Amino acid sequence: MVKNVCVLQFTGGRDSTLTAIKLIEEYKFKELHLLTFQTDLTDEAEAVQKNIRKLRERFSDEAAIHHEYVNTNELLMTLVQDNYLNDIIKFKSFNVSTFCPSCRLSHHANTIIYCLKNNIGNAADGVNKLTGFDLFQQPWAVEHVKKLYEEFGVSYVTPLLYNKVSSEVLLEEYNKEHKLEIPFYESQPKCIGGGQFHNIYLRCYYLPLKGKEKYIEVSKKWIEYKMPYVKEYIHQKSAR
Repeated sequence: MVKNVCVLQFTGGRDSTLTAIKLIEEYKFKELHLLTFQTDLTDEAEAVQKNIRKLRERFSDEAAIHHEYVNTNELLMTLVQDNYLNDIIKFKSFNVSTFCPSCRLSHHANTIIYCLKNNIGNAADGVNKLTGFDLFQQPWAVEHVKKLYEEFGVSYVTPLLYNKVSSEVLLEEYNKEHKLEIPFYESQPKCIGGGQFHNIYLRCYYLPLKGKEKYIEVSKKWIEYKMPYVKEYIHQKSAR
């Protein structure tokens, strides 16, 4: 697989934009493939174009930057709807909080498929544990995801995972340090569906009632339970 190229999950927000900058400046990738994921619930997908234009202008002499929209609705619906009654029996009320994690898994699966189809050996995203206590934003969940990439021969990096300063502050500092006339800023699509309920449920019900350790325990079990669906999807789609 090509080694100096990286596929980046790109929302156009602060985390993914800062990650793109780091992949070029610190990791020295010469080519980035930015993937923006869409489902039936995605709104304002064109918002990503603002920071894409800025990245291309800023790094025109350092890296080639490509962009593609990828529809992830098929796997998302499979993870959410298939065996729905069994999922409720197995995970009880926790199952209602798995819409966002299902979406995340669909992002990772389609990133791997893109890598395999384009012979690219590196992938990244802007996951950041400062974002909040949420599935796939914490190291214990990232380790599960990293193993998935490794199984398909793709190196997965998370430049912001252990940052002690928020991406909002870091990106503002970057803008000032480089005296950018047209600065990078928050500009990303919106989810008009399950995300809001997911966060309310976790913060107002599950975490206060069950606690952090129980949340981690059941989340790991849910990830392991859904991985066969994800792997089968990757095998099917990458073989075409």
